[in-house]
Amino acid sequence: GPTWPQGSDTWPTTSGSIYVGNLDGQIEAMQRQLRMRPDDDLLNRLARAHYHRFQISGQLDHAVEARSLLSRAYQRNQGGEIALSYAEVLTGFHEYELALEVLASVQQNGADSGRLSTILRAIRRDTELPQGHADEAEQATPAALVGRAQEHVKRGQIVTATRLLKQAQDSYQKTAPYMLAWIHVQQGIIFLRYQDYASARLFFAAAHQRLPQYAVATEHLAETELALGNISAAEDLYRAVAEQTDNPEFYYQLALATRANGKVEEAERLEQRAAQGYKSLLDRYPLMWADHAARYYLAIGDMDEALRLARMNIDARKNLRARTLMIEANQQAGNLEPACKEFAALRRAGYASPELVQLEPALQLACN
Repeated sequence: GPTWPQGSDTWPTTSGSIYVGNLDGQIEAMQRQLRMRPDDDLLNRLARAHYHRFQISGQLDHAVEARSLLSRAYQRNQGGEIALSYAEVLTGFHEYELALEVLASVQQNGADSGRLSTILRAIRRDTELPQGHADEAEQATPAALVGRAQEHVKRGQIVTATRLLKQAQDSYQKTAPYMLAWIHVQQGIIFLRYQDYASARLFFAAAHQRLPQYAVATEHLAETELALGNISAAEDLYRAVAEQTDNPEFYYQLALATRANGKVEEAERLEQRAAQGYKSLLDRYPLMWADHAARYYLAIGDMDEALRLARMNIDARKNLRARTLMIEANQQAGNLEPACKEFAALRRAGYASPELVQLEPALQLACN
């Protein structure tokens, strides 16, 4: 409809360049202040600004700096906002066990219950914590509405998920562009997971238009352009986001686009760069990259490495995404018994995510 996704003409927000420029200015100012006057509250705000910069740009150095700042502060003060921020950043690095240890100290000392439940929901296993555990006020925030939508997608309840995402959009009344871009990306991802590339493109384009620096929007827009056969557009977008983030996943996707455009030698160089990038990141932050790297190794046919990383990922977090990845890795490696057993368990539990639905025909044939 005309207001879904909502464009800048119907709800204008701060331009992406101004928003990111202001954020960079705040980071620089807080860094100067912190050098003159050590203060944990200021340090917490600086770390959160760095992590938000990472969420937008995909530049890992900002996340690493946020983690470093909060780790040092947490050693001095193991309660309050510092601990919540530290747990949130650890969750981004997929270090869930350490994040839960940090949250235990927060719960003992009292904490913002809404923020605490949001972090717990992000790191919990699917069998832990009942759905709908947050209070009504927390559920009504845009971020909480997105979280509820994601739970419905797991069970194939797409109409309900979309209604919640539109409610999240309509309830947002501020001028910062990130939240609306994030909401639109979530809706685009739903369509993408069901391979409705034209509908997905509409939402990714809206997010990209509102916040061009948002790496997740750019790379998913590139993905849909490639799927729709718009190879040159996909190549341009993947090149921009790969250079912005130095993310090996995007270099690999750029290689696919350049190869489709007939640039075989460049594609080979990009594939080598992606391989080296994954090796470097897995050496430094294995849990953070196990999921995406496992999918990369599945794509290039390295089953042993894909299975190793899928097991590492599921050991850290037994959520639906990790369990589905383990099914895919076992299926592609020919390990049908564990793949069939886990698939049947998820379907009995009522899960009907698009990935499970797509796996069903092949697995039903193989498992029977």
